[in-house]
Amino acid sequence: MNAMSLNHLWSYLQGLSLTASNQRWLANHLIEAAESAECKSQKKELVFPKIPKDYKPSARVLAMTCGPLPNNFDVENELDEMWEERAR
Repeated sequence: MNAMSLNHLWSYLQGLSLTASNQRWLANHLIEAAESAECKSQKKELVFPKIPKDYKPSARVLAMTCGPLPNNFDVENELDEMWEERAR
């Protein structure tokens, strides 16, 4: 909503004959709606499993590849990318 619409809404609300109890009820519901919207808009942080830095693929895993892994192959980077793709 733009500022003009919000000002019109505020003027309308002020024109209503609301009791203090009604105002509190409205305020609480607006706060709840705002908090709910904020929670939905925040992205949850991805949590990846801990993988040891010295992780070496087993012989069984290596046997599934077409040949030896290239010298510059980064297992950590590949695992991170895999988990990020799965999280989408």
